[in-house]
Amino acid sequence: MLRDAIARLFGRFGGGRTASVPFDQAKALARHGDPRVRRSIASDPGTAPELLFFLARDRSAEVRAAVAAHRSTPRQADLLLALDEQPEIRTLVAEKIASQSQELRSHDAAQLWQLTVQVLEALARDDMSRVRQLVAETARGIAAVPSRLMTELGRDRTSAVAVPALGFVGKIADADLVEIVERAPNEAVIGAVARRPAIGPSVAEAVVEHGSAPTVAILLANQDATLSPETLDRVVDRAAPVEIWHEPLVGRPQLTDGAAVRLASFVADRLVQVLASRPDLDPETNAAIEIIIHERGIVRGTMPTTTVSAEFDDNHPVTRARRLFSTGLLNEDALMEALDGDRDFLVAALSLRSKLPPAVVAKILASHSAKGLTALTWKSGFTMRLALQLQLRVAHLPPKARLIAGGGGIFPLNAAELEWQIEFFRSLVPAGT
Repeated sequence: MLRDAIARLFGRFGGGRTASVPFDQAKALARHGDPRVRRSIASDPGTAPELLFFLARDRSAEVRAAVAAHRSTPRQADLLLALDEQPEIRTLVAEKIASQSQELRSHDAAQLWQLTVQVLEALARDDMSRVRQLVAETARGIAAVPSRLMTELGRDRTSAVAVPALGFVGKIADADLVEIVERAPNEAVIGAVARRPAIGPSVAEAVVEHGSAPTVAILLANQDATLSPETLDRVVDRAAPVEIWHEPLVGRPQLTDGAAVRLASFVADRLVQVLASRPDLDPETNAAIEIIIHERGIVRGTMPTTTVSAEFDDNHPVTRARRLFSTGLLNEDALMEALDGDRDFLVAALSLRSKLPPAVVAKILASHSAKGLTALTWKSGFTMRLALQLQLRVAHLPPKARLIAGGGGIFPLNAAELEWQIEFFRSLVPAGT
């Protein structure tokens, strides 16, 4: 009875196994005078968690190392070993936690999750950069990890630690990101900040101020980053000789009309045509770009199939989408009517609603990906009703391949997973197209 109670207290990942040595014998051997015997018990896959906890305090470093590497070691013992005087043992704990990253979930028993966080926090303060790096790489994909932990790792002076930490899927405050940029040990760290989703104007301004031209290009290609009109104007003013900025600038969401016209005066011919195809610019701006096209003698070529044409035909799909968008009538019902064939209107409408480039929208629509279509619907501010119809009528997915709404019509993926899908499809489309 006592053994069962202790086993419940020291819960572990992976479930129980039948010990190769009976418990009473293993218990006696765990106290054996020969460290090789104790190490064999610590290495046995079937050793009970309570014995592993006992052996975590063993005077032999080899025994403790075996406990550190054991997948069934309870988190209480991992916490002890994360503070061990031997760096090799701390590294073993970090490597084991990293290998179990897919099993770490905040919805595990509260006590177990709290102990896991305490282990991560202890390892994050380790003197060895390799240990801190393993923590950063493990925790970056777990949104429930405390933001303060990842923020501190993001401030690490070793870029191998800071860069993966800054890829954290959870929130890192803009004020902290600005400080990290200002004190960054190298460009890799600033680039990691520039890649983060949903960074605010103050962070973008810091990246422009302190980052190199390639790092600023990363920022410009991050369409979830918000640049103030003043910051964007400063970049455009400096952009003419910096060719690597041209494509991401042309593809920036919410590009101001003035910036679009200035860009049209110096970017490559094909990028001017991309500017002319954007559905979010007003007719006056498009007219100014058309004048520049004429003055530069640009011969219109065949536009990429994923770019929406922006001619001034009142019945053109892009024109209709713009008109509905400007009057607040570009709603879910309007898109439902276009699902069975009006692909150009569908691309333009979803581009306007989601603020994604038409090329990205077209890539998602052509992907036959249930997750991608669901993420696009979410990004556009629509409901799972439209997401299901996109899967059915556009992608023609069979029932087993479709994603359906949860209770109350909620999306079946969380916000981090939906954003990941959007970023994945963005990465498939060259900037500026």
